[in-house]
Amino acid sequence: MLMRSRFNTIMMLTLAALLFGSLSMAFAQDGETLRIWTKFNAENPQVASDFWLAQTIENYAADTGVTLENTFVVYNEINTRLNVAVQSGGDIPDVSYVDSQNLGFYVNNGTLLDLTEFVTSADWYDDIDPIALAACTAPTGEILCVPTTTTNFFTYYWADVYPDGYPATTEEFLAAAPAVRDAGYYPITFKGAEGASVERFYYPLMASYGAQVVDDEGRATWANELSVAALEFVRELFVNDYVPDVALAPGFDFETPFKQGEAGAFVAGTFSYVYLTPLEAPSGEIFDAAPPAEGFDTNAIAVGDAYDGGELLFAPALSAPGGQPRSMVLATAWAIPFGSENVEGAQQFINYQMTTQANIDFAVGYGALPTLISAAENEVFSSAYWQAVAQYQAESGIAAPAWTNYDEALRLLSTAIVNIVTNPDADILTELQAAQDEYNLGLQ
Repeated sequence: MLMRSRFNTIMMLTLAALLFGSLSMAFAQDGETLRIWTKFNAENPQVASDFWLAQTIENYAADTGVTLENTFVVYNEINTRLNVAVQSGGDIPDVSYVDSQNLGFYVNNGTLLDLTEFVTSADWYDDIDPIALAACTAPTGEILCVPTTTTNFFTYYWADVYPDGYPATTEEFLAAAPAVRDAGYYPITFKGAEGASVERFYYPLMASYGAQVVDDEGRATWANELSVAALEFVRELFVNDYVPDVALAPGFDFETPFKQGEAGAFVAGTFSYVYLTPLEAPSGEIFDAAPPAEGFDTNAIAVGDAYDGGELLFAPALSAPGGQPRSMVLATAWAIPFGSENVEGAQQFINYQMTTQANIDFAVGYGALPTLISAAENEVFSSAYWQAVAQYQAESGIAAPAWTNYDEALRLLSTAIVNIVTNPDADILTELQAAQDEYNLGLQ
């Protein structure tokens, strides 16, 4: 009942905060300051998203008379620091960037205001991608953040290695893999270790098998027979040398076998194209388009060129036999923390960001798919690459599991899976149960 009881409390506090925010804005004048927290550095911009924020601050002041006062918080601390600020009653922003995968953490701590009424009555509500919005929706139904872009995961594959198309299911994959390996290629490569492996490959596969990995209270439930079935397939990949050993190395070397045409398929994220240049196809043709200065490319740089050349194709993630492919959707988002002193100003800022052009501008600056349908229909996202991103999200997108301690869940589950695949005699359910017990004990 931990998450549910905290939600009852925060709902009452939210109503009070909304009332206070409305009263405070009734006297707002030009020259007002709105305090925001982001992971973007507008003072010393280095990358496209930093420059986006610098321009947004300038535009917002010109359009509204409101000065945005940005506090830059590094990407791997912003969610934790926001919660600490709220719990301690310290310096709390009026509106903050958040990552949707931390929703369970925020729910458990009562960090964010319930935005359900605000979102569902907004002019842009009918224009927002429902799958993106689901990433910001708590297990109990409250909308706690407003998604601005999404990332999801799908498959790049070399047409020469899979001339009949990429297998749809794990069963079909295992049937095709021996011939691919005999031809001198690894059938697949993917991020197989560390927390990101759960987001990119393991959890979507487990979900395709029907495995439930979290309950309504944010506790882990991944120790079950459906998870075992999914991980039996993963173990076969490693036992049969269908995936290179570098997949289990830390960092990003798992990309190299695909970049060099040595692996037939690659589990990719929306953003992967940025790092996959140059590309050498199995045919020997090299695609070496340089990344653009802004870090976003309408045709996905070398990946798009390889697609246009007929060498590289896209496919959904592998699914369980008889199941549906699944892809975890991760959203960038705006949220209003409990304790915001300017709730209405925060809402006005969010509304400003959720116009079609503003959503396009941020998506280009961040390098991801915009969450407004009207923005995603813009010509900027009309290439085969971005159409594939949108298609696979629509067909297979699911929200991240709402674990109370998301990062710790990723760490423990990924460690257990590495133990499973590197120790063929280890009992899969026992390994999963040990990791599950450790995680749940840490919540007490």
